[in-house]
Formats: sequence, structure tokens, C-alpha cells
Amino acid sequence: MMRKHITRLLAATLFSVASLAQASDFKEIRIATEAGYPPFEYIAPNGELQGFNIDIGNEICKRLEAKCVWIDQSFDSLIPGLQARKFDLANSTMTATDARRKVIDFSSPLYIVASRLVAHKDKPLEPTAESLKGLRVGVQQGTTMETYARKEWAPKGVQIIAYPSYTNAFTDLAAGRIDASFQEAPNAVNGFLDKPEGADFQLTGDTIKDSAILNEPIAIGLRKGNKKLKAAVDEAIQAMLADGTIQQLSQKYFEPNTIEFPSGK
Repeated sequence: MMRKHITRLLAATLFSVASLAQASDFKEIRIATEAGYPPFEYIAPNGELQGFNIDIGNEICKRLEAKCVWIDQSFDSLIPGLQARKFDLANSTMTATDARRKVIDFSSPLYIVASRLVAHKDKPLEPTAESLKGLRVGVQQGTTMETYARKEWAPKGVQIIAYPSYTNAFTDLAAGRIDASFQEAPNAVNGFLDKPEGADFQLTGDTIKDSAILNEPIAIGLRKGNKKLKAAVDEAIQAMLADGTIQQLSQKYFEPNTIEFPSGK
């Protein structure tokens, strides 16, 4: 019995050492984000990057015993930057679509967020081509909202205007240069509606639930072939979902039931 106990103890010790060695393989992880999308990622008044995805990324680095190095750049340059090896991960509320999977890999799913229209309170618009015909709708370049709007609305008379950041779209919306913006609901609330300039605006219309484009999960982008980092990130994410870490982090930023989470393994 003592021999079996020693054997098990030795096996457990070797497993712990192996796990530690695996984590310590990543001394530094460079993570890119477009910090104009609160509450997911944004620049705080003190100049620091903050937000839900920033917290998730920092926790992943902590669990992998790696230093997080954050890089702020435009959303539509994230995939080219990954491919050019400018950074290791893209963590910027990126939807794991089939089109993107052709050129990059994705981590395990993090969460799913509803997309909604924002318009003036005098305009009770619906997210349909019939309701939006002849109007100007702002989206962010390279997002699934832009993909959906150009596919479903633009051919039917809706003018789609793409911006490098939703900050620009909200500015034009407040000034009356566009009629509505189309984005994930928490970003609209935190980035515009909760601010003085958004006081006369609201979320309007139903949530689009029958679109494969808009109901794909949010995940972290990785360069194709980076299997070792992907395996480590996936393991960290699944553990964070299983122990409730990601769900707890979300409570700092969102009202209950505004985002959904996959089950951790």
C-alpha cells in the first residue's frame, strides 16, 4: 500500500511540474484590442486599458504565468496583424465567424452578445430592411454587424456607413448625420446611451435571433498553427467558465441576462 501511495504521489508531483513548465513556456503574451468599445475594451481616464475583455485577458495571462502586453489598434487591422506576427492574440469582442476561421484560429467560446439598433427616441425603428429603407445606419468596419447590414439591408435600400470606431458612429448619430447605429447592446449603453449626448436616444426594435452571422460566439483570435498557445488559452478559458470567474467578471460591466455563457468543461 505504501508503494502505491508513493507511486501516486510521485505521479501527481510530476504532473504538477509538467503543468507549471507548460504555463511558464509563455513568458510574455502580446494581446491586441481596439480600445473604443466600452464596456468590453476602452481607455480609462488614467490612460489604462480597461473592460471586460481586458479583465479576461489579464486573468488568462495570470493563469499561464505570463506577462500581458496590450496593443491598441483598429479592429479591421487585427487579423492582418495576427497573420504578420505583430502580436499573439486578438481579444476585442471578435465574433468567431466561418469567414474568419478560414484565415485565423479561435479560442474556446467566451460568450454571446445581442446586437441592437440605437436611434432617437422619436424613431421606433426595427432591425428590418422595411423599417430602415432610405435611412443611414452606422456600423463599425470589419464587424459582424457590418457584414449582416450589407447582406440583409443594403440591397433593399438601406445606406450602410462604416466607421473605424463606434465612437465616430455615435458622434454622427448625436449630430443627426446618421439615423441609427447597429452594434452590440452593452457597447451602445456604456459607450453612448449612459452619456449626456445619448440622453435623447434609446435601444430600439427587437433582437435579431434568427441570424447565424450575429449569433456566433465571441472568442479570442490566434494565428493559424499556433497550437501550443491555443491549447493553453483554451484550457484557461474552460477553467475560468467552470469555476465562474468569467461570469463573475461580467457582473462589473453588465446587467443580468444581457450576455450568455457556454458551460466550462
